[in-house]
Amino acid sequence: MPRMNHPNDLPRQGFVAVALLMASILTAFDIRAVSIGLPDLRGAFGLTFDEGAWLGTFATAPQILAAPSVGWLIAVFGVKRVMIAPTIFYSAISFLIPFSSNFEMLAALHALRAVLLGLFVGATLMTAFRNIDRKFWIFVLAFYVLRIPFAQNLGLYTAGSYTQTIGWQWLYWQGALVGPLIGILFWYGGKPTPVDRMLLNRADWGGMAIFGVALTTLYFALDQGNRLDWFRSGLVISLLLATAFLACIFLWHEARVQYPWAHISILFARNIALGFAAIGCFMTASLGSSLLEPSFLIAVAHLRPEQIGDFAAPYAILLLAGATVTAVALVQTLKQRAALMIGFICFALSAWLGTQLTSLWSLPEFRLIVILQTFGEEIVFLAAVATLFSNVNPARAISLTAYVQVMRLICSETVTTTMNTWIRQREQLHSYLIGLHVTGATPGWNTTLTQLGSGSAARGVGVLASVVQREANAEAYIDGFWITFAAAIAGLVVVSLMAPSPSHPLTTR
Repeated sequence: MPRMNHPNDLPRQGFVAVALLMASILTAFDIRAVSIGLPDLRGAFGLTFDEGAWLGTFATAPQILAAPSVGWLIAVFGVKRVMIAPTIFYSAISFLIPFSSNFEMLAALHALRAVLLGLFVGATLMTAFRNIDRKFWIFVLAFYVLRIPFAQNLGLYTAGSYTQTIGWQWLYWQGALVGPLIGILFWYGGKPTPVDRMLLNRADWGGMAIFGVALTTLYFALDQGNRLDWFRSGLVISLLLATAFLACIFLWHEARVQYPWAHISILFARNIALGFAAIGCFMTASLGSSLLEPSFLIAVAHLRPEQIGDFAAPYAILLLAGATVTAVALVQTLKQRAALMIGFICFALSAWLGTQLTSLWSLPEFRLIVILQTFGEEIVFLAAVATLFSNVNPARAISLTAYVQVMRLICSETVTTTMNTWIRQREQLHSYLIGLHVTGATPGWNTTLTQLGSGSAARGVGVLASVVQREANAEAYIDGFWITFAAAIAGLVVVSLMAPSPSHPLTTR
């Protein structure tokens, strides 16, 4: 990859860097905001519960359809040809969605919008490597990682505040305003490049198509699995079987084609395989702040998203800046393995604190957990991605970016849906176990019901049921934090197995 040091090149590189930052944050921000605001959107569009669940799937699953191939498309056609038109289409679709009048149109628009969002984040790494001086790569990668905690903290705030103040439509219209700005920055910042005819002639269109469809099918199965009770649903089983069949076809195709686009052999290198394993541990360990904390505060503390966001927003910018600077400094001074160790220790500490929670916890008790999680997210993901790219042959970097997108979307969805299923089943188990000790044979049963119901035993039964459910939920979330703790410890074991990585622009000052 060419090095660009000419002074006149710096403004152009700055435009590209800002565009990449805005595009990656916009993607994570929109997905998070729509996910949190889904109950309000369901009411605004007049959707049933099932339609709302499918809308959430259509708004996220198609991201993976094109995201793995974006790096290849940019390598062939250049960032201008690939990115500018999608920003315009994204803005138009985001503007039109609030005016949709039926579910079919609503689902179709969300699916198209998700494909475009997948392009935005998928383009980040390859665009940075081809348009920005290598001494700035680590900072671009840091901002790429930044989108995760940024969306988690501020996505809650906007999802709640929009629906309560200026209107739920701004969950979409904010993107309609930002999209054209990203396109303009790419127009002025993108390096003029001719079409790479050699790569184009070697195009593995079949591999890209099969891979994208297989992953999209898998995402649909994962996203609907918890709601439809997994293997008790014929639809989920059919989707999983279709995914397995397409995966076999993809592997067979990549083994036979002359110029494979993303041959799985790239994953056989020791540090690359362990790097992806570390990202998998990271995805699970980071559920403490992205899923467990907000879900507990909504389900047990009965807070609305904007109330949680009001707590997180004032500290988010300062916290994220400190975590980003710390992550960059650690990766460039202590190198990847030491940085990964520190990050996973942060995750382990935050998870252990989470196992101490009670049903009385509210926002202040989670402050230290959020701080540790934010530092852990920035440090681990930055160091893990740096490990991947510092150990890959530059000629196969395009294939590596494809699998990075797989981890970003499929692994994230897998651990999230698995955790949701775990919490649901553990809540049912704890509710049953607590209920064994709350029966008519319990001493003082009638007196207790009368006291709970302020003189009415019938009302007391309802109050007691809500108390049991609250305590069962708290126990279930404690079990969830134990899972994240185990993932952090597993991450430490994975890192200990890594070999030293060679010098690379991402890790060298």
